[in-house]
Amino acid sequence: MSIINKFIHKHKRWLKVGLVLFLAVPVIAYGFLVFLSYRAAGIFNYVAEHRRLFPGTVTVERISATPLGEVSFENLIWKNPEGVILADIPQGEFHVKPLDVLLRRLGSRSVTYVRMEGAYLHLIFDENMELTGFRPAEEPKQEKKKGPGLSIVGLKGERPFECQVEFKSGTIEAEAPGNKKTSPRRHVVIGHADLVGKINTKSKANLNITGGQFSGTVEADAFYLSGNLDFTHEVPTYDLYIKLKDCNPESLDVGMKLKDLATVEGRLLGHLPNPVFDGRISFAELNLPALKFTEVSGNCHYENGRFTANEVGAKIFGGTVDAKGYFDLEEKAWGLILQGKDLKAGPAVHNSSLKCRVVLNLEMEENRLRQTKLVRGNFKSGPGSYHLLPFNSLSGKFEQVGKTITFRDAVISLATGDVTTDAFSIENGRLKLGPIYLREGENTTRIR
Repeated sequence: MSIINKFIHKHKRWLKVGLVLFLAVPVIAYGFLVFLSYRAAGIFNYVAEHRRLFPGTVTVERISATPLGEVSFENLIWKNPEGVILADIPQGEFHVKPLDVLLRRLGSRSVTYVRMEGAYLHLIFDENMELTGFRPAEEPKQEKKKGPGLSIVGLKGERPFECQVEFKSGTIEAEAPGNKKTSPRRHVVIGHADLVGKINTKSKANLNITGGQFSGTVEADAFYLSGNLDFTHEVPTYDLYIKLKDCNPESLDVGMKLKDLATVEGRLLGHLPNPVFDGRISFAELNLPALKFTEVSGNCHYENGRFTANEVGAKIFGGTVDAKGYFDLEEKAWGLILQGKDLKAGPAVHNSSLKCRVVLNLEMEENRLRQTKLVRGNFKSGPGSYHLLPFNSLSGKFEQVGKTITFRDAVISLATGDVTTDAFSIENGRLKLGPIYLREGENTTRIR
């Protein structure tokens, strides 16, 4: 008998046991996988039907799990009681602590990781910027809910919610009713969104979001956000960097007809219901009635529904301007005050025969709710000429009604005296002169 045969004959019993165990391990593992999948599906079904935690209806086409707590699902749809879709997730996965599944205790820390791809999320906040939809408004926030053989702690329950979240190539829609005393209604949709977040409702939540489209209360071609939400305070606070690229100011619907795109970036601070933004705004080109600015940039501030810009610099008509302005989302109003220096008068009035440099003060304002509109200002030039007529200075006041800019109290200072006119105008970009008088001491003579 060979050595191998002797070994097998001597240890036959233990070899049989080993073979049985070898074959049993995959069977047991498979059985445990099926058990976990069944248990995960059972917990999901209970939670989906537990209307006091997730009001409305939650359906899912497929759900499965691994022994390590990795749960995947397909075609999950969650609707609130009014039928509004809050989530539509074609495919996703999350990690749940296996011990919590075995003990049938689903807590706010049971899920440690969530990943969604191509999903749509609809976030609805109340006026205090608290997320709604997870429990009815009348339910006490600290109440613990129990089901048959399963205990549940919600997002606002006894323990904090702590989870890693990944959201790939999806759409995020968010809206809040606002508060007339603090901020207007807000509604935004972020398309082609990617989000990576570390959520901890008892500490700081870190968020990083990029989006290819941004629409709603304000529109932009690209959106970037990174930073923290701090939940350690009684009222959570922002500490975020935000950038809106190619932003359309006309989408604010305050009555300012602008087609030029701006870039806005800066820091968002303040309490959750009352965000405060400070940063920079810039336009490559900005076109207002009869005015075309380039290289526009300045500081900006947002608070309580009012967006203001100050220390704004720009170039126009060969000179420079300093300006400040505002958008008021609640009042549907906007305003602009600027001072131009060393401006070329000829290009400004589309008349190459007028040659001089001008200091300009301009005020523009419109309020859609009150149906008021204002365009006015004044100017004064240095030495120059009109055709072959030299002058020492030009000065006057102006206002705009419709597309016509009318000038008042205009004075042309000449070597021989002052030329005055009560009014002349620019209509459709063309200069139209009224009667012109030459004033020499006490004598006044009409010269045109």
